[in-house]
Amino acid sequence: MLVGRADPFILPSIPAWPAKEFPGRFHTVSPAAVECHVTMSLLEQAPVNMTIAADTISEHDFRPSATELREQLLLADAGYLDQNYYHEIEQHGGFYLVRGKLSLNPTIEEARNQHGRLLPKLAGKKLQAVKHRTNRSDVLDMVVRSGKFRYRVIRRWFTQEQRFVLWLTNLPREEFSATDIMLLYRTRWQIELLFKELKSHTNLRKFNTEQKAIVEGLIWASLLTLLLKRLIVNSASPGLSLFKAAKNADVWFCPVVTAISQRAMQEIEHHLDWAFQYLRRNAQPSQQSKSKQGKGLHDIYEFFNA
Repeated sequence: MLVGRADPFILPSIPAWPAKEFPGRFHTVSPAAVECHVTMSLLEQAPVNMTIAADTISEHDFRPSATELREQLLLADAGYLDQNYYHEIEQHGGFYLVRGKLSLNPTIEEARNQHGRLLPKLAGKKLQAVKHRTNRSDVLDMVVRSGKFRYRVIRRWFTQEQRFVLWLTNLPREEFSATDIMLLYRTRWQIELLFKELKSHTNLRKFNTEQKAIVEGLIWASLLTLLLKRLIVNSASPGLSLFKAAKNADVWFCPVVTAISQRAMQEIEHHLDWAFQYLRRNAQPSQQSKSKQGKGLHDIYEFFNA
C-alpha cells in the first residue's frame, strides 16, 4: 500500500465559506485549501481509499489502520513518521518502508556496509555522530534502538547533493538487502504520479466557487475520471504509459464518456475498441536512458518476482 497526500488545491479567498470549511496553512497566500489523502494499491495502480480534508488537518488521521496492513507493505514518505504506528503494524503481521527524517538520532546496535561487512566500531554510537568524513561507507545498513523501539535503518550518502537519505523498515535483511530496500522505495513515486495526473490532467487545480457541495463534487468527479481512464488503459494492454495516455485523454477518452452518458451501447463498444487501438499505438512507454534502465516500475516488479 502507498499512502500520500496531494499538495493543497487552492480555493478562492473571497467571502467566508471556503476558508471556514477548508482553512489553509498559509493564510495570506491561500486562506482556503483542500488536501486529498490517498491510500493506493501499487499492484492495481489505483486508489483504495481517498479522503478530502482541510489543509490544516494532520495526514496521520487518514492513514490505514495497522490491522488493515496484515501481510501488506506500507510505503510512505517522512510526513508519516510515527514509531508507535510502525510498531503496531509489525505487531499485526505487516511491514513498512518509510523515508526517515535527518533529525532522527537513534543508537546503533549493529551496522554493516553495502557489501554486508560488519562494522563493529559503530555499535553504541548515536547515528548523527557517524559522519561521512569519519566513515566512508556510502551505504550503512543498521539495526538501531530509540527508546523501546528497535528497527532497521538504511542510510545512503549522495555525493552530488552532499547529503544523507534515510529509510526505516522492518523488512528482514536476510531477504532484502540495502540495495533492495532502496530500489523498492522507488515505487512509492507512483502515488506522486497519481497526484500529478489528478491535478494536471483532470483540471483539478483551482476552484472558483463558494459552494461546498460543488467543491467536493468536482474533486470526486476528477477521481472517478482518473479511475475510469486508468481502467481503460490497463484493459487496452499491460504496461502502457499512464502519463502518455492521460496527456491525450481528450482524443480517446471523451468519445467514450459521451457515449456512456448517452447510454449508446453500440457506440460505447465502438469507441472503446478505437481507444484500445489508439492507446496501443500512442501510449507505449518511452525507451529508458542507460542511467534509468532497470529502475522502472515493471523492471522492479520483474526483479522482485524473479
